[in-house]
Amino acid sequence: MKSNTTLLKLCLLLTIICLPFLSRAHGYWLETQGSGKIGEPVKILMFFGEYAEAIREKGNKLDKMADLKVSVIDVIGKQSAINMVQKETHWEGTFTPTTNGNYQILAINDTREVQDFTKHNLGITRPVQFMRTTYQVGKASATNAKNLQFLDVTTNQENGKITLSAFKDKQALAKTKLTIINPQTWEKTKFTNENGQTTFTPTGKGLYLVELEWIDTNPGTFKGKDYQTIRYKSEMTFVLD
Repeated sequence: MKSNTTLLKLCLLLTIICLPFLSRAHGYWLETQGSGKIGEPVKILMFFGEYAEAIREKGNKLDKMADLKVSVIDVIGKQSAINMVQKETHWEGTFTPTTNGNYQILAINDTREVQDFTKHNLGITRPVQFMRTTYQVGKASATNAKNLQFLDVTTNQENGKITLSAFKDKQALAKTKLTIINPQTWEKTKFTNENGQTTFTPTGKGLYLVELEWIDTNPGTFKGKDYQTIRYKSEMTFVLD
């Protein structure tokens, strides 16, 4: 009996130690690198890992990102597809801005196979992924970007505060959780108001990640496989200089 009790305690201790690793959910995000000048190439970097844990996966763990389609929308609304190439630590593509202004960079994967997400309490689900970021060229005005994806988050900076606006199918998404991860990798949870907005004060310079998830509980079939839910996920990044 004593041996069984000791074994039970050991198993419980191991579960507690391993729990953070078992519950960790990876995600995607976009970053950019460039001079902010007209005519000079901009790198678009697409990562997979845990931004809050400073984990960036590499090698064949990035293979499944091949189905993410990336595009850039310029200041007059023209959308151009970006060819992304797999590197050791990320996927990478480039574009060259021709005018001053804010360029919206979007990514989507709405073709992923139905998955068993039972361990995430989603059952058999169809995952749909969205990403966005903005690249500023010149002294562009800090206007709010237009919502362009089915599940979307845009940002606007004013008087030292950041206003986040959440949308689903072009409509404001009220009473919805947003997870904000700052450059120092702390996480903050905020809920949108009846207008689909929430405000927070940034902690300093660097890249911020905002995560939004919405679950459609209507069952269906995709690529010949039945699913119980559709998990829509949006990950938006922005940089404070």
